[in-house]
Amino acid sequence: MTQPTFMDYCRRGAALLLCGALLLLLTACGDDGPKEIQYREGSVFTVAVTEEPETLNPFVAASKVAEEFFLLAYDPLWRLNAAGDPVNCLVEDYSMSSDKLTWTIRLRHDAYFSDGIQLTSADVKYTYETMMINSPVYDPCFDGIADIRCPDEFTVVITTDYVKGDMCLNPVPILPQHIWSEHVSDLRDFDNAQMIGSGPFVLQAGSENPQDVSWTFLARSDHFLGEPNLGSVRFVYYGTENGAGRAVSTGDADAAINMTDVQLTTLQGVPGVRLIQAYLPSSEVWAIAFNTRKGVFTDQGMRQMVEYCSNRAWMLSMSSGDAGLTGSVWASPGADYFYQIVNLRPFDVETGRNILYSIGYNDTDQDGNMENLVTGDELVLQLWTSSQDSWSSTAGTVLGDALGQIGVQLDWHTTDGSVTDVCTPKGNWDMCMLSWRGSANPVLAARSFRTATNSLTGWSSEAYMNAFAQLQTAMDDISVQNTTIQLQQIFYDECPYVILAYHSDIQAIRDDRWTGFEEVLEQAGGLFGIDSLDVYMNIVPADTAG
Repeated sequence: MTQPTFMDYCRRGAALLLCGALLLLLTACGDDGPKEIQYREGSVFTVAVTEEPETLNPFVAASKVAEEFFLLAYDPLWRLNAAGDPVNCLVEDYSMSSDKLTWTIRLRHDAYFSDGIQLTSADVKYTYETMMINSPVYDPCFDGIADIRCPDEFTVVITTDYVKGDMCLNPVPILPQHIWSEHVSDLRDFDNAQMIGSGPFVLQAGSENPQDVSWTFLARSDHFLGEPNLGSVRFVYYGTENGAGRAVSTGDADAAINMTDVQLTTLQGVPGVRLIQAYLPSSEVWAIAFNTRKGVFTDQGMRQMVEYCSNRAWMLSMSSGDAGLTGSVWASPGADYFYQIVNLRPFDVETGRNILYSIGYNDTDQDGNMENLVTGDELVLQLWTSSQDSWSSTAGTVLGDALGQIGVQLDWHTTDGSVTDVCTPKGNWDMCMLSWRGSANPVLAARSFRTATNSLTGWSSEAYMNAFAQLQTAMDDISVQNTTIQLQQIFYDECPYVILAYHSDIQAIRDDRWTGFEEVLEQAGGLFGIDSLDVYMNIVPADTAG
């Protein structure tokens, strides 16, 4: 019998170490190892998009297309249905303590990440605690959360500082701790190219061909929400809205999002193409912001004067045709808490002139320019716009013409970046034109305007703050509705902003090829960007429907 050599002992030692490592891996993944993910075969649904995601990293990505990707690849605790109501997703059930400050959440046992690792309470705790301090995008979602505990693998206990009425509206995608914990030093820089999540679709690969910038998501047949009717969703980037519109028209794409008013004309009447002009909770709001910390706009009357000189209808028509509605309040008309102001201040330059008279301005030397009756200084208002917002150029021109009619001069500046880089809370500015996207969560939507220290304009209102505190703790629909109406009315009356318009989300779909989306369209007012999976789960090729 041959005696073992030194190298034989080394090989046996290496084998034992390998077996030990495998045993640890199997212990972490379960007795049978990682679950094998099953995919559905079926039709490819191609969506033309006009922007690329700035990153696939949920900690920092804020674009609409990135949010759509996260919707497919990840699961939150609760999802929104097409009607905008929260429904259980990773949550199997939950309960609250008698004082409503402690939430005990029991998770599903059948949620698996796309690498086969089971999702547990540790992933929820890790995601929430890490997002709180590392994500400027999702940080507001965690207001009021004081502590998170995991008594076992499938139970999460969340304690809050106050009754948190919007807990079930938290859209934060739950991330796999075993992936992200390896990137502590570069959480915001991690490219997340594989997008390992527990959602019903899995990113197959992004195309690196410069002639075909695309992302394909394969449908899982083993997801706990059920099997989608689709085989995959493919997003293809087109450089312009015209290019995306042509792709739908020629049949190269099945749908398109982020269209403009131009496509309302060019795609109108194209056989097989249905155009959708949607007003969603996340639709864009256009506004003029005033610096109420210093200068002339500390006076509410001066702010209202600018509103009387804002021809909203003309601004919208000139910049966006029929793709929008004139504005009034901070909420989007697609939100179920939107409040239509009854006595909206109309476009009326003469009323604007009379306001100037009442607060101490007149054209005393008859040179066509208003002067301050105390200092003698001519009234010159500084306006900032961004070259990135094409609408603001038109809106600024319309506003300048109206102000000029009553003797107010406009000192207009344009920045290539964001106006908020120039018009900071401590900056020396008068007005700026900017836009924001609304939210299905009224607390998040109202939050931006709540106090002088947290708002761009410096506007502060005790009445608004009291109503906001009520909204944070509201647990029923009637209380939420009544409180948001109150908030929107206070905001409008005190006029820290002039809301110019709500831009519609223009979408297109080939309804000669696809069906199964009618109910979603009726409930949500749109198909994409609705923060709901319903269209992707329900849509079906028209030739196989039924």
